[in-house]
Amino acid sequence: MSPQHSPRGRVSAGIAMTVTLALLSAGCSADATPSSVTTPSPTTTTSSPNAQHAAAYVVSALKDGDHVVGKFGPDLGQTADVALGLAATSGQPAVLATVLTYLDMHAAAYVHGDPASGEKVGANYAGPTGKLALVAKVAGKNPSAFGGLDLIGELRALMKADGRFSDDSKFGDYSNPLGQSFGILALERGTPEGAPQAAVDFLLTAQCTDGGFPDAFPKAGVKCSPSPDATGLALQALVAAGADCPATQARAWLKAHQRADGSFTDSAVDPAKPAVGNVNSTAYAALGLIAAGESTTTVADYLASVQSSDGGLAIKPASGDKKSNVYATAQALDAFAGSSFLTIGPSPITPKALACSQTATST
Repeated sequence: MSPQHSPRGRVSAGIAMTVTLALLSAGCSADATPSSVTTPSPTTTTSSPNAQHAAAYVVSALKDGDHVVGKFGPDLGQTADVALGLAATSGQPAVLATVLTYLDMHAAAYVHGDPASGEKVGANYAGPTGKLALVAKVAGKNPSAFGGLDLIGELRALMKADGRFSDDSKFGDYSNPLGQSFGILALERGTPEGAPQAAVDFLLTAQCTDGGFPDAFPKAGVKCSPSPDATGLALQALVAAGADCPATQARAWLKAHQRADGSFTDSAVDPAKPAVGNVNSTAYAALGLIAAGESTTTVADYLASVQSSDGGLAIKPASGDKKSNVYATAQALDAFAGSSFLTIGPSPITPKALACSQTATST
């Protein structure tokens, strides 16, 4: 999937495609006071040569050495992906610190949007709030004081009575299972009490009968169609929250949909065309499998097989467009490193073997 059309792209921007382009390229808000950002300690002392090569490509692709530029200008969601990827590898701590400084300065624009684009004052997007809180935590920062914001407090305020982390925007509520999963992960990693059970329960309302998770919450009359992206991210949230049986079902779905070469296809494959591996989808699926205790050797082998000489990876290497893409490569970094969002950075959550005596049933 391309960054602009993928569900993760919508989580990154915190808005749907109907929202004005200015929000996608939002700049620094006047009230975003940078917090102290120092060079974080790397998660590991070593990582694979493929990971280091990919990290070097990501660093070379950054605009001004600290952020990603997308189709519509600076892309804060993709820049957050870079921070997560670099935090999972060693060798680039100074660049990671610089990227964190950029995110710190632009935090308000990312989670609140830009009133100059037509957004209301006081808007707040659930996906970016949870994602940025997770970035702060894995980078060794305080998510309750990042970018002049209490991201944990804001995330809690966005949770409705039914447990859904919902957008508060003039343009509507486009929150989805990916943003819900980021919120759960942020609270599990960033607070002593973890995520409320209601938040986990609401995520489970999106689980399809086959165990996978779709890119959007269910609507009447709409078929539940899982994606590797949403399922991989939701699986991490379920493992972190101790929801073993739903996690077991999600893990089974991913294993059943992994291709022989280790890759996963995205959820928007044209039925008239042959399915091809998608690096973004493969990376997010791998993170879920890692969190669930599964080997991802075949995933790493696949990613290495499609890595370009410059260290980067294309989004769909077999589609004909083999140009390296910073968005895809940043997400592949976590999979190359063999890490998940549970274990990157300080105070990790140590995943336990899933214990579920139930067979896969409807959720």
